[in-house]
Amino acid sequence: MKGIQYSLDMKKDLNNCHKQIFKDLYESVNGLYAFTFYSRYKMPPSLIFKFIEKYKQKDVLIFENGRISLTAKGKEMASRFVNNTKNTLKNKYDNIPAEFIDIKLKINSLYLPDI
Repeated sequence: MKGIQYSLDMKKDLNNCHKQIFKDLYESVNGLYAFTFYSRYKMPPSLIFKFIEKYKQKDVLIFENGRISLTAKGKEMASRFVNNTKNTLKNKYDNIPAEFIDIKLKINSLYLPDI
């Protein structure tokens, strides 16, 4: 329960740029260089290092040799976040309740709705 609460608290203080950074870090194989964030997001170096220090203290990031990567805890948190955003991007008709799904009608067939 504590781990779930931790990730929920973390989601509250992430702004859109941080969310995108975590998504990119999760999708990268060996992590990303700090310069990538400067070039990709136009973040000043001071903000990048504040971001690194903040999440390094929470044991979410590893910063070695100029490369940022996620720890196991960070991957778990980011996977929940990335999976959550992928679900919202799907077609809005993907999750139709079973009670509303019926047989497929042929074109120009007669239909009398249940009222």
